[in-house]
Amino acid sequence: MRRLENYRVQLTISSLMISLPLFFAFLAGAGAGTVFDSIASFAGTVWSIFGGASLILGLIWLGGVLIFVWRDQRKEIRD
Repeated sequence: MRRLENYRVQLTISSLMISLPLFFAFLAGAGAGTVFDSIASFAGTVWSIFGGASLILGLIWLGGVLIFVWRDQRKEIRD
């Protein structure tokens, strides 16, 4: 549990970098043609500007954090 406490902020930020663009993409697709059409078009604009880059960087960051957690786990086992 100590390892997750050390990397809590990095895991939270990387998960938000992945989940928020997916939420905007869902909102843009599900809200199109309904009462929420203006919000859906704004969400589509936000997705087109920030979505892909945020997903890629979030996945890279999450992978890096998981590698660091795995390496710390190996250090604790040896000590």
